Amino acid sequence: MQVNTPAIKETFDTDDALTKPVSLTDEETIKLYEERMIVDKDRVKTGEVAIGKHTESETTRVSMPIEKEQIVIERVPTSDETVATDDVNAFQNNETVRMEVYEDTPDIYKEAFLREEVSIRKEVTQETINAEENLRREELDIDTQGNPTIDNCSNQTETLRR
Repeated sequence: MQVNTPAIKETFDTDDALTKPVSLTDEETIKLYEERMIVDKDRVKTGEVAIGKHTESETTRVSMPIEKEQIVIERVPTSDETVATDDVNAFQNNETVRMEVYEDTPDIYKEAFLREEVSIRKEVTQETINAEENLRREELDIDTQGNPTIDNCSNQTETLRR
């Protein structure tokens, strides 16, 4: 038979000892408890990063010199004194001068070039945290009156208060 008694007694009360029922087996059990720190960790999402890209446009101006050829017809009046005796084939309709005319035309187009590569990765760092907590432990308090013989079978050293 087990009796509900407080786990820790401050002082020995003789009246309490007289009113306390005695078990038939002369044996009682007191449970001693202690607190221990349990260390665990949870993985908690603290946020996220979304990395994308967008296109920006800007107007760019370029200056480029180009060349254009043109035909210049220049008439030079002569004096009335010049006689055309050198050319016996004057007044023929077959005489034609051909000149090719060229000009530069701008050839402007766009091409895509790799500007930069972006590497995205996660890195894991470790740090040590220090935690401090008050832990409780129950110990036996043995109060004696007179000279009873006490046999303590535990490996721990108990101090008897008299």
